[in-house]
Amino acid sequence: MTRKPNFLFFITDQHRADWLGCTGHSVVRTPNIDKIAAEGTLFKDFHVALPVCMPNRASLMTGRMPSVHGLRHNGCTLQKRANTFVDLLAAGGYATASIGKSHLQPFTDLPPIRATDNLERLIPEAWKSDAADYNMEEPSSFNGDSVSAFQVPY
Repeated sequence: MTRKPNFLFFITDQHRADWLGCTGHSVVRTPNIDKIAAEGTLFKDFHVALPVCMPNRASLMTGRMPSVHGLRHNGCTLQKRANTFVDLLAAGGYATASIGKSHLQPFTDLPPIRATDNLERLIPEAWKSDAADYNMEEPSSFNGDSVSAFQVPY
């Protein structure tokens, strides 16, 4: 039986690629990341879909440009009906997890900004049905001492 490869996908904010030891920085030492890079894949020529956090994360997750997935600036939501590479991995039998801030939903108590048009973006496989709560990353979701239940996929 062939083993499936494991994936470890790092997304960092406000972090230049050349500020890692594995990419040649002369002062910064990142031995653990350097070891992961040496044993895995290190992309040397990588460009963002949009230079703002949330839209770029949504593009990484969906493999689609912001004009298609609809999250065009911070404060918007990536609709939970958007198909992501995580959905594909799960469908292929992988156990997936997100550790840290996924930042695909607004992180404020303000209502999420949503596009006002209802135009489908003409790529049917990009979408699934939607019946989602878009407020999971709001600070009020973490009040008190009880453990907050997270809804998947984000």
